[in-house]
Amino acid sequence: MSREGVLLTLAAVVAVELLLYYRYRSSQSFRERLARLKLFVEPGALLVDIGRSVRPRKVGRVVRYSLLALSVTSLAASAYLFYNIVIGFIIDLATSIGRGGPAPQSPMVPIIPGITLGLNILIPLLVSIGIGLAVHELFHMVVALVNGVPVESWGVGLALIFPVAYVRVSEENFSKSKLDVKASIMCAGIMANVAVGLLSLILTGFTVQPLVPYLDGPYLLIMGVDPVMPAGRTGLRYPAVLEEINGSLVRSLDELREILNKSLDNVAIFRFRVRPLVETGICGYYRASEQGEEYLITRYLEDVEKYGYRVGITIAPNSYVFSSSTPSYLLYANCQLQLLYVVNISLAIFNSAPLIITDGGRLLSEVLKIFGAQKLDRVVQWATIALTVITVSIGLIQAL
Repeated sequence: MSREGVLLTLAAVVAVELLLYYRYRSSQSFRERLARLKLFVEPGALLVDIGRSVRPRKVGRVVRYSLLALSVTSLAASAYLFYNIVIGFIIDLATSIGRGGPAPQSPMVPIIPGITLGLNILIPLLVSIGIGLAVHELFHMVVALVNGVPVESWGVGLALIFPVAYVRVSEENFSKSKLDVKASIMCAGIMANVAVGLLSLILTGFTVQPLVPYLDGPYLLIMGVDPVMPAGRTGLRYPAVLEEINGSLVRSLDELREILNKSLDNVAIFRFRVRPLVETGICGYYRASEQGEEYLITRYLEDVEKYGYRVGITIAPNSYVFSSSTPSYLLYANCQLQLLYVVNISLAIFNSAPLIITDGGRLLSEVLKIFGAQKLDRVVQWATIALTVITVSIGLIQAL
């Protein structure tokens, strides 16, 4: 699907969800019909209750305080990473602007399938997001129950195109709880995402070792071709493994330069033998084709005058590629675990930040309310929102 098609599809999904929300808010009878089906509509989200009230379970003090310590530590570490990333980027941005240079690469790019990432990553990405959100909410529920706060309902839903999970604890019981109980409940989801992220990182190592025997190389990879230069005029396919030029194996940039530097004072014809890389359809991974292709690239004297010895190919040296016999299940497992790591750590970092609606934002409000510092709370949260919006907006512009 083209980028325009993806944008239209996403826009249509958002429009339908917003229309449903408008209908839900404006019609009592519509709300009642959906309620009988255990369906609820929020801005940009459709939710369904699949579980009703759950009574608390009593556990020992050691368990409760251990969960509190782990939860708060996870939030503190994630919040540190958030501010380290965002403030570091803002400092680099200000420095670059002061020198008249371009904006540095943003560390935060919104997830828009087909726009900011390829559609071939969509299924493992949705699985990763679904697992991350489910675990996040599950731990909110578990920690609430062991701290004596009942759960009124829980369920799943769809926010835009992404799966979500949610837990509704008893607000009355929660509001009457002590600060340590509130902190433990609010930070529990962050703790869960950190744990899943670290576990995924460890398991990724177990998928790397079986993939090593299927790696071929090192090779020179052709990663790009300039359409107006000799290679581009020939229609050279890429990405591809560069194997031979004029019958000679080419394994290093020095060997490539040595061949191309010959015959600079004459018309030169180079016979490139390459093996195109074939996309697996899994997370953008490629396998090297077993079938080689040959291209006759002619470099004229006017090309030498314009470009020197170059023929218009972008090379990645010392690269390894998966062989054509690489099992798809190994590639998928490696991709899925990497995405589980990235998604869960990202969820932990985002939810730890004081952004009003996040767990970190709610905890900050609870803490500062004790000291009567609601004004400081608003300053911190809105300043954090402003920095986040700048960082994400620049990331989206760069991705587009």
